Amino acid sequence: MAPVFTLLLIAALITMAGCRDGKPPEPGKSSEAQASTRTISYYRDRSVTVPAEITRIACGWPAQNSVIAMLGYGDRIVATTTTIKSIPLFEKFVPSISRASYCFGPREYSREELLKTRPEVLFIPDSARGRFDQLENAGITVISFRDNSLRALVERTVITGEILGPDAHEKALKYREYFNGNVERVRKVLAGIPKEKRVRLYHSMGDPLSTAGKESLVQDWMDHSGAVNVAENWFSGAKVGVAPVEQIISSDPDAILVMTSTAAEEIKKDPKWATVKAVRDNRVYVNPRGMFWWCRETAEEALQFLWLAKTLYPDHFRHVDMNRETKYFYKTFYGYDLSGAEIRSILHPS
Repeated sequence: MAPVFTLLLIAALITMAGCRDGKPPEPGKSSEAQASTRTISYYRDRSVTVPAEITRIACGWPAQNSVIAMLGYGDRIVATTTTIKSIPLFEKFVPSISRASYCFGPREYSREELLKTRPEVLFIPDSARGRFDQLENAGITVISFRDNSLRALVERTVITGEILGPDAHEKALKYREYFNGNVERVRKVLAGIPKEKRVRLYHSMGDPLSTAGKESLVQDWMDHSGAVNVAENWFSGAKVGVAPVEQIISSDPDAILVMTSTAAEEIKKDPKWATVKAVRDNRVYVNPRGMFWWCRETAEEALQFLWLAKTLYPDHFRHVDMNRETKYFYKTFYGYDLSGAEIRSILHPS
């Protein structure tokens, strides 16, 4: 009986080895081949199949690079955007980015250079999807996400974590908790500031006349920080646009927020802006920039509305130390211990 029992046991083990989660392998695929990929479903109506371990990443979305780096996969970026070249801090966090190929420009990309980097996945915003669909035929999995809102940013971070792997997903969930915690911290303080005493803010996106209205990322972080967006209803359904300088001046904002010190100087020196309350009161601020501009689609948005609330309502946010908050964030989420000089360069970019 012993030989018979042994044969039955061997047969059972072989059968179990040929199954995965109690199911036989799919026709034409070994269990080993199936285990080499993962499928992630998101937005209820989308799914993407990626290698079990992603080792080569292309990112045609400037701010998404910072999300990937935060989740611990920055050293796997092999193709990125030219914008990253202009951000010195990124290379400090991710030294290997200097070896990546800069394939993506503001309006076009080099398909030939991209293919040379042999990426397994490419991250882009939904709005750029049409430019990259043909890359699927070259063996690159193109992954696009919704953008232009804080909700989409946090959602995208969590989905990116799922795509990259369990360790990245865990970090993304921790980030979401921190982000939501900052939203609540600011909300509680703003509840004590009457609406009629809120600061009226104009935001310059790049050049002084470009700005954003409602249903946009800009509108979201203004709302979270207690600012009143003077351009909220300027564009008749459009989210961003260029406004006549006369319209900006007539709106007479209490404060102006720009993305570069060059734009700040341009506004402060231009006689046309001299009558604006924000210029008269010396309330023209330059937005912080770390791995990317905090006011854009970066993971650092978790600090944007906290910093802005502190900047616009300093008396109400005396308890918030942005030096400490900045140091904590980059140490916790990027594993980087900023020096005092680096913190100053982020909060007061030149």
